[in-house]
Amino acid sequence: MRSVLFISYNFPPHGGPGVQRSLKFVKYLPRFGWRPLVITTTAESAQVRDPTLFDDVPADTFIARFPGFSIHRLQQAAKRYKLDKAVVLANILLQLPDAARWWASSARHGVLEIVRRERPDLIYSTSGPYSAHLLGRWLRRRTGLPWLADFRDPWSKNLLMPYPPGYRWLNARLERRVLATADRIACVSQPWLSELQRNLRHDADRFFVLTNGYDDADTKPLARRPPHDCFTIVHYGTFYRNRRPDHIVSAVRELVHNGRIPVEQLRLVFIGSNARDVVPDEPPFELVGYLPHRQLDAYREAADLLLLILSPTRDNIGNHSGKIFEYIAANRPILAVVPPGGVAEELICATRTGHPVGGDSTAIARAIETLYFQWKDSTTEWNPNWEVIRQYTRVRITRRLAHEFDIMVQKSREQFTVQK
Repeated sequence: MRSVLFISYNFPPHGGPGVQRSLKFVKYLPRFGWRPLVITTTAESAQVRDPTLFDDVPADTFIARFPGFSIHRLQQAAKRYKLDKAVVLANILLQLPDAARWWASSARHGVLEIVRRERPDLIYSTSGPYSAHLLGRWLRRRTGLPWLADFRDPWSKNLLMPYPPGYRWLNARLERRVLATADRIACVSQPWLSELQRNLRHDADRFFVLTNGYDDADTKPLARRPPHDCFTIVHYGTFYRNRRPDHIVSAVRELVHNGRIPVEQLRLVFIGSNARDVVPDEPPFELVGYLPHRQLDAYREAADLLLLILSPTRDNIGNHSGKIFEYIAANRPILAVVPPGGVAEELICATRTGHPVGGDSTAIARAIETLYFQWKDSTTEWNPNWEVIRQYTRVRITRRLAHEFDIMVQKSREQFTVQK
């Protein structure tokens, strides 16, 4: 079995969406002949934790943890002295590329010792944080091992990053160095991949799309709900400054206020660490804090409609969001507030799993009202394309990654033979 040095800052017991991709690769890579040597940080560096995710980590997995700097712990401590805003500002100023840069630098020599001892065949790093790629680049230059850089999100073009003046340009330079050094570059969608390609401006053949997916061992098609008294809409995930539920809240309030949907027949459940900050705590809204990933199953099962909210602007067309793949596999219709013509809309249409709408609250209200009456009259049309949906299982995505690893190692050996 070959081995891959697997650099992933976010790894169990860390929780949240940034963990799932790495976790499932580590779970399934051994099936395709690859042993991951996980390089990560400590539990204390996590904003949220979910120890139940360890159930998916093979018992014999090699995991090396190096302490990281937790801006979140610092924020909690600063709140006691009313200095939390100052810490937020400090975090913004650290975005070159992020607060994990100290971790990436301090871990170098410990990771190099692991490379010398374990003799991996190649290096894999995944972002965010983007500092994971700085560690990958350093190791690539130091060891000569082939390196695959995996982008779960854009870097210099990331819309969520509140970069101070000049920081976006500086991050673009760091990004270009990473892209120029990596042997292969993966990204979760074609629009975001194209942004990376434009930064490098050459060697387009080194880039490829590797989407997220769903684990069919966990997310199985749910049976249709029996008749019940309340139309239930479920959303889970974190909200950000450009991903907010404001239009949904306005649409629902309009429907209830005008009597188009009785409040006692409508329930909107928001699950996430900051839902209480952006959703009113009043009927028909129900607010739930962060939940371990496995506890989401019961909420998906109780849903008549799954809600996906992305920033619906043209700049966001490359964003699927990780949860969309679990949504399409759950056998529940999706109401998707997403960018027109973006990858999320394309996926929902290709899989026949939902109803994409833009960010207009009137259009959202009209869609919710239509879906409510279909539920009430038992006339909901539902015919998902399971042939397309099953292309996105984590096993299939991991097989693709393992195939890339095989090709990279073979090319590296051929180049070594020629040079020798």
